[in-house]
Amino acid sequence: MKKILAILLLSLTSLAHADGWHHGGGHYVYRPGYGWVVPSVMGGIIGYELAQPRRPDVVYVQPVYPAPAAPVMPQPAGYHWEAILDANCSCYRTVLVPN
Repeated sequence: MKKILAILLLSLTSLAHADGWHHGGGHYVYRPGYGWVVPSVMGGIIGYELAQPRRPDVVYVQPVYPAPAAPVMPQPAGYHWEAILDANCSCYRTVLVPN
């Protein structure tokens, strides 16, 4: 998006004339003034923005939660409790697993 905006601004500023000598229908007219200021300022702003270091993309770090404590219920014979990461909610579920 920034590249498109930069190209658009550069193309618009290239259309501006910084020439105070030729205004009008092709005849030579001397008009002292500051017609060069706006294109210079725009070029300076664009150059400054392009020279800035790029910021990295936002990185989301998901916190790691400790495994939940074993439930109070006793397990049946031949099974044990285990905390398993559930992919649907990115959370740990305590489940009965056969030995």
